[in-house]
Formats: sequence, C-alpha cells, structure tokens
Amino acid sequence: MPDHEHTDPPRARDVFEALETSSPTTVVELATALDSHPATIERHCQTLQRNGSIRQCTGGMYTLAERDEDAPATSLADSHATATNPAD
Repeated sequence: MPDHEHTDPPRARDVFEALETSSPTTVVELATALDSHPATIERHCQTLQRNGSIRQCTGGMYTLAERDEDAPATSLADSHATATNPAD
C-alpha cells in the first residue's frame, strides 16, 4: 500500500490565497500550484468571480478584484456556500 500523505482538495479560499501571492495567473498555473485539476480550479474561480473577490482579465488570467471602499465586504465563506459540489 503506498505511503501517501492525504491532502484535501483545494477550496475557493485556497485559490484566493494563491492569487494573493501570484496574481495575475492562469487556471493551469493555479492548478499546478495547488496540485489540483484545472476544471476544479476554474469552478472555484467562477464562484469567486461571481461574488466579486476576483476578476478575469486579458488572456483568461485571474487576479484579485479591486475593492470599492463603500461596497459591502463579501466573505470567502459566502463564496464557498454557493458551491454546488458537496466535495468542495
């Protein structure tokens, strides 16, 4: 039996934190950095984009969204709650 350390799949929070350190970046680069499938990362990026935490820029890259000081803050917990996959 292989001796692998189990790691949890990345969540929207992990994607957001990765973008905090290397932004802008592509889904493939995020997937590589988070050791995950690009489709999973794309789904998290779409969720984060819908709640205004990140935005997609030229070339399909994602970056952190600039916050308007008067806009209400949206938490990552809210973005995670909108995910439809129970494995998230």
